[in-house]
Amino acid sequence: MVLQLDEPEISDFIGKVDFRKADGLVPVIVQDASNDRVLLQAFMNEDALQLTLKTGRLHFWSRSRGRIWLKGEESGHHSFLQNAILDCDSDAILFKVQQLGPVCHTNKNTCFHRPIIAEELREVDARIIERVFEVLEDRVRNPSKESYVSSLTAEGEDAVLRKIGEECVELILGVKEKQSDEKEDHIIHEATDVVFHILVLFAQKGLRVEDIFRELEQRHRVKTRS
Repeated sequence: MVLQLDEPEISDFIGKVDFRKADGLVPVIVQDASNDRVLLQAFMNEDALQLTLKTGRLHFWSRSRGRIWLKGEESGHHSFLQNAILDCDSDAILFKVQQLGPVCHTNKNTCFHRPIIAEELREVDARIIERVFEVLEDRVRNPSKESYVSSLTAEGEDAVLRKIGEECVELILGVKEKQSDEKEDHIIHEATDVVFHILVLFAQKGLRVEDIFRELEQRHRVKTRS
């Protein structure tokens, strides 16, 4: 879920930030909450920080433009706020976000993509579910005519449930098909469709994908203790 603070909470947080050291600005680091990757470094003034905490979307002070800008205002690749953490001197802020699309103007997933020593890419893990879900929530909150998810959820709950049913049937048929070289890939494809549309349902109903993780964790603890 996107973190949005009320006015007293915003005033309390801003009151702790030291803007004096950088002439009214504070350096900020943005980190992807789903994979811990550092995405970018930028600056905020007090107004940009207030907008960020109020809307749940990162706003920065652009020194080149001389104005506040919403991250993704042109590309649509917004950074959705999950948490804000002050450093020990209160003169820098770490923002944890769910990132919608590439964060860098070069279309890279991080602005820090020029290492001295080449690094191996981290294997994808289950946190991709959280990243996908954040996009689905945005498609429900901010419908777009070009979005499949927006169009499907606009048709109502029954349309989403029908789609889940169709995908489950296709998964079953894929598993029961005769053996072939493509069967494994087909099963993976159909299973992914089922999971995707369940996430669509959760986004439509305002449910939290984290609750699935908690339920699985609870069941796992029960089973491993018995």
